[in-house]
Amino acid sequence: MANAHVSRMTPRTIVVADDEPLLRESLCDLITDLGLIARPATNGQGAIDLLALGRCDLLLSDVDMPDMSGFALLTWIHAHHPVPAVLMSARADGRLDAEAQRAGALALWPKPVEAGTITRLLHKLFD
Repeated sequence: MANAHVSRMTPRTIVVADDEPLLRESLCDLITDLGLIARPATNGQGAIDLLALGRCDLLLSDVDMPDMSGFALLTWIHAHHPVPAVLMSARADGRLDAEAQRAGALALWPKPVEAGTITRLLHKLFD
């Protein structure tokens, strides 16, 4: 899927919050390959700092981070900087998915996240 650009307009910015370096870097590489801007954050506070700095069109966040949960991050986002968000978790199941939907997430993705899942969502949101 390399070079399958999502949008030819102003590049969209996606914040990727995950404490797992390999996953975070892989997601950012995929997003960049799609012609978008990826902003990595190692935890929830890092994501808040990036969101406070400027434009963000989507947040991809791990549910389980050392400083705050993805759910706490969603609560902050809804109160301070509304932006569409997707949560990710290695322990994704029906209960956690329902909780993510109630919290306002677009989706809960099981980890590891497949490239096609991300690409489909980005095309749906930004085409």
